[in-house]
Amino acid sequence: MSDMNFQQWIRSKVGTPGVLGFGIYTSGQGSFVESSATTFSAQALENAWRCVAETIPVMQLNRFPTARFRFVYTQAVVHCERRRDGTCLGVFAVKGHQFEQDGLYQLLNEFHAL
Repeated sequence: MSDMNFQQWIRSKVGTPGVLGFGIYTSGQGSFVESSATTFSAQALENAWRCVAETIPVMQLNRFPTARFRFVYTQAVVHCERRRDGTCLGVFAVKGHQFEQDGLYQLLNEFHAL
């Protein structure tokens, strides 16, 4: 799957209730972020996603599982999901929003099907 297809898929998900933004990381090809909330600046999203992307190799080096993990903040959660090819999706969601129960796993399943 090309980066362009991932970007198109992410852009089609912008506006999903409860989602602040998305990040995608492909090994050797870099990252792409897309904000979907005016209260979450693109710069803040890029900084947060860069920190997540830099953490993945460290987690792998220390043998932590990286297929599914999340970072929990005061008002947001970054849900991260890695495919077998190493591509990682980050979904920045409002902490405690119904999306985390209803829409998250559907979105992750779509990501794996791409």
